[in-house]
Amino acid sequence: MNKKAQTATEYIIIFAVVLIIALIAVGVLGGIPSFGSTARHRASSTYWQEADIGITAYSFDPDAAGTDDVLVIMNHFENSISITSISLDGTRVYSTSTSFAPGEQKTINIDQDCGNSAGDMYTFKVEINYTADETGTPYTFSGEGHNLEGVCSI
Repeated sequence: MNKKAQTATEYIIIFAVVLIIALIAVGVLGGIPSFGSTARHRASSTYWQEADIGITAYSFDPDAAGTDDVLVIMNHFENSISITSISLDGTRVYSTSTSFAPGEQKTINIDQDCGNSAGDMYTFKVEINYTADETGTPYTFSGEGHNLEGVCSI
């Protein structure tokens, strides 16, 4: 009888370990929104910091009026560019031509709602239109399918 109890206990412990590993895997892969959101936010932030036209920092307020939302843009190209417009989810949020020297970083104030309250998750499809200053050729950069993700702040 003692052996049956030990076997049952071992089975329960092994089952618990497998269940915990499965929950961690599902969370990391984003299957449960609250588990995977932090990992997706970090991956999005890392991508955009290193992109050709980098968004090195960003902050969005929920239902904010005015231009108190912020994008910090950095030119990672070897030549100067002029950003002519920025759209988030198809809505143009910036349309002033601004020149960026190679490696230059500037803060751009915009107006973009990210949700109804602080703590809401957001994901924006980014489209940046720019012109190569040297040639005058227009280009569009959309992050190669990477969205800008984060949490609404106060």
